[in-house]
Amino acid sequence: MPKYSTEKLENAIHEKYGTIKAFAIAANLEPSTVSRLLQRGDWRASQMEAALKALGVPLSEVETYFFDCERAIAQPHGEKA
Repeated sequence: MPKYSTEKLENAIHEKYGTIKAFAIAANLEPSTVSRLLQRGDWRASQMEAALKALGVPLSEVETYFFDCERAIAQPHGEKA
């Protein structure tokens, strides 16, 4: 199974909203759900769409926010640069 990196997503969340809670409210998701999704990566399409909408990111950029395989290969999940 490929590894995915949501580092760009996490950076965008903190840049625009400051906290997971503020982002979750804007995306109409529970903060605990967002935390779990960021850790496990098991996002549903509807959750990805809500997240991108809350961030003001076009859906055409979904791959760079949720499926950045290149970054995941270079830097395994959980490790920060």
